[in-house]
Amino acid sequence: MLLEDLLALLTTGLTMGAIYAMVAVSFNIAYKPTNVFNMAQGELVMLGSMFAWALMTQKHIPWALAIVGVMAVVAAIGLFEERVAVATLIRRPSHHHGWIISTLAFSIIVINVGDHVWGSDAQVVPPVPGATLDTVQWGSLTFSTQQVAVILIAAASIALVEWVYRHTLAGKAVLAVAEDRDAARLNGISPSRLTMTSFALAAAYAALTGVVAAPLLLASTTIGLGLLVKGFMVLAIGGVGSNWGALAAGLMLGCVESISSVQLTPGYRQLLLLGVVLVVLLVRPFGLFGRRALREV
Repeated sequence: MLLEDLLALLTTGLTMGAIYAMVAVSFNIAYKPTNVFNMAQGELVMLGSMFAWALMTQKHIPWALAIVGVMAVVAAIGLFEERVAVATLIRRPSHHHGWIISTLAFSIIVINVGDHVWGSDAQVVPPVPGATLDTVQWGSLTFSTQQVAVILIAAASIALVEWVYRHTLAGKAVLAVAEDRDAARLNGISPSRLTMTSFALAAAYAALTGVVAAPLLLASTTIGLGLLVKGFMVLAIGGVGSNWGALAAGLMLGCVESISSVQLTPGYRQLLLLGVVLVVLLVRPFGLFGRRALREV
């Protein structure tokens, strides 16, 4: 394999890995105060890409205004999902894991509504302002500025999420609820309000992921499931709750996927990625950057 080909594969892998990491972080945002994995998270990414296509290409709304509108609309959908598919279940111990079925059902509804509204054809979405899909040659490295933008947006947005958790009262309240929901309630923190807020923010972040990924993946109602699975893989490797771990795991998984594409068919490539997840979990059951959950009684 030529050096140019290897670098091109690595660039593609890092770009896709950044997208997978953003999906995993959107899982974490919803998971922290709820211990709920939203099975519709991939479809929220899909909604972000499809709404972006509709607003930017059909309504000709500028990119900056469109992304604000997309994130607001998908956040409202995430909030609605929390109210109808999660809130009533996590309050009942006997239905503690009922969210698996309810959020999965919500995702199926979203897919079917999306197919009815937009169809299943792939659509082109404009790249980030100032970026293009045209390839740039820099020595032996070939890339597009859209790929660079995706990686930078992923790193910057994850840094912002971590800053919110560590340096704001709302973020610290979320961490308190994640540590002990009952103790947080006794200290005047409303877990239900934080659950609503976190689901809305997780949906908005998923929408952002869809907007920045769509120029490379194309907007389609079929992209949600694949991103859901890859997001879960990254979450398992990096460690549930670790956003920086998600970024590291996403970049690693993306590079493995990209480089293996030279020799392996898509089916065997998926087996390889599952093998990577299995090996990591056998060695580190809580992921590379995860930690065992401890609770004092």
